[in-house]
Amino acid sequence: MTTFFEFENTVRSDNLSRLYLILGTEEFLARRLTARLIEVALGDGMKDFNFAELDTPNTSAPALLQELNVYPLGSSRRVVLIQEVGSLPVAAQEALEKSVADLPAFITLVLTAERLDRRKTLSKAIEKHGNVIELQPLRPAEVKTWIREILREKGKRISPHLIDNIFELTGSDLSDVSNEVTNLLEYVGEREAVEQSDIDALVESRRREPIYKLSEHVADRDLIRSWTVLRQLLADGEHELRILWHLDYTVKRLLRAKCLLEDGVRDDAVIKALQVRPFLKTRFLQQARSFSLEELRKMYRAIVEWDNKFKSSSRWHPEIDLELLVRELCATRER
Repeated sequence: MTTFFEFENTVRSDNLSRLYLILGTEEFLARRLTARLIEVALGDGMKDFNFAELDTPNTSAPALLQELNVYPLGSSRRVVLIQEVGSLPVAAQEALEKSVADLPAFITLVLTAERLDRRKTLSKAIEKHGNVIELQPLRPAEVKTWIREILREKGKRISPHLIDNIFELTGSDLSDVSNEVTNLLEYVGEREAVEQSDIDALVESRRREPIYKLSEHVADRDLIRSWTVLRQLLADGEHELRILWHLDYTVKRLLRAKCLLEDGVRDDAVIKALQVRPFLKTRFLQQARSFSLEELRKMYRAIVEWDNKFKSSSRWHPEIDLELLVRELCATRER
């Protein structure tokens, strides 16, 4: 097996394998690596004719075999992508297992999976005949290197302590890193040097995000402001399940923080355990201390009950039901 960094900088059109498995839960890295393989394999601009992505759960064995044997058009190579290969129907998995040892020379078959049972014969066949790239979560130092390299590629200069500040804002989630660096580049514009004021602007913009403000207002038990932001989110087309997920995440984190604080865990250890962004830590600890354990448990039970209702009912009215849930969360107090 090879890692992302070991692989990305070495892949070239003259050393492409016929089979790759991109393995791991790092979705951002998987997308980037898949795009890189397609770019290298089809750099002649023939992607429209020589690239196929299969509908994994609905791919039959004959359809899979047909795609693997279609000759490229106007190119020396064809790329076939199968996302979450473990979701293929059994017959298609069996056909794939028999095919990987003898793929046509013109094929680059790219498979992705969060995980595969290595005891199964398909996994063994892929590992024997293919190139497996395992995507592990990046260490903080690697994320900071990533940030520096992205900015350098865009012609920007930045000091190490400002890279640390960006990392404190984003954490290790590469989707967050990519989004925030993109926002930073837009804010900096034509200037070459990234300054502290630019990072401060990122922090302030994060605070103004409606989904963040909803979590803050619910944690403050401010019903009127919570309803106002909730209605704005729904009017802007925010998906109701994402709103529910953020409410669930907010209450769970507060409950975990309260349990740790009640057990005598120090503030800095609580912040580290829950991966709270540094610019949020003071406010987060204040909010966690403002609740009792029983209040937070009641809020968590309310979310579980509403979540079950949403999933089991076809008569869910997001605007009304989410407002009722938010009212219940903001009203939860010990009597």
